[in-house]
Amino acid sequence: MNLNLDLTAVDRERALRTWLVFHGMDLFEIAGKLRVAHSTVSRLIKRERASMRRVEQLHSLGIPRELLPVPK
Repeated sequence: MNLNLDLTAVDRERALRTWLVFHGMDLFEIAGKLRVAHSTVSRLIKRERASMRRVEQLHSLGIPRELLPVPK
């Protein structure tokens, strides 16, 4: 089954959370890979801006840049 996600109709945070679920990634898994608390990942997802370092770390996990906060 091939399912295409059109995330253009929702805000960035909701699109990112949907993308994570679709790809089987959760905040605890991401937190472990970044070596931070899951609450830190949650705050990163909610923010409109984040440090370049964090944005690059999230992107290195395969998350599309257009779903990530704008780098500071």
